[in-house]
Amino acid sequence: AEALAWIGHFPPGSLYAQLCQLLAMALGDRDPVATAGLLAESLGVTMRHQLLAIVHTRARWVTGLAPSGG
Repeated sequence: AEALAWIGHFPPGSLYAQLCQLLAMALGDRDPVATAGLLAESLGVTMRHQLLAIVHTRARWVTGLAPSGG
């Protein structure tokens, strides 16, 4: 929980998602609402990261910066 608090303001995506998952596993059945929230947060970060990667790839393709041969 302390590690999550330290990086919570500017989280690197993969580290933040892993910390949320680990904290959710540590909480387990003791606090099901917090566990569900942490798992949802970890999935949200992963989905935002994937969406940004897709948008970046498409923007490069539209501007003609995509590698040739494909």
